[in-house]
Amino acid sequence: MARAINISVPRVTTWSWGKIARLLGFYVILLIIWQLLSQSGLWVSYLLPGPGEVVSKLISGFGDGSFLQAILTSLRRLAIGYGISLVLGVVMGLLIGRNRYVEETLGSLVLGLQALPSVCWIPLALLWLGLSEQAMTFVVVMGALFSITLGVDAGVKNTPRSI
Repeated sequence: MARAINISVPRVTTWSWGKIARLLGFYVILLIIWQLLSQSGLWVSYLLPGPGEVVSKLISGFGDGSFLQAILTSLRRLAIGYGISLVLGVVMGLLIGRNRYVEETLGSLVLGLQALPSVCWIPLALLWLGLSEQAMTFVVVMGALFSITLGVDAGVKNTPRSI
């Protein structure tokens, strides 16, 4: 007796005019609430600007190139910090993965520190390095270092050794 094979076909989302109208209506209502809250006087205008003010700042920021400059600066910091954490993480991961004593000491520290979110490193970076490029790079390095280290460690331990 032949058995029927049950093949699950993903449901395709169909867009109807009603669905589009509900979606647009939702976002229009959100914009109206945002505008009303910004005009309510509950917050100072620099804490909660209205949508029109935000759009004008976006246009002027991209128009004068200041946003592009800030984006490029952030990407440079990210590349430098990630590069440093990649080199350190690979070295530490190889050491932890290949040496039992390093795993028992440094490995447990790395495992514990990996659970910290990156934002936890900001106060220490500001205390130790001040508001500087080095402080921002330090936060990026610390945010990526332990994940890379544990990934390399796992890769070393799960790679079969040759005979």
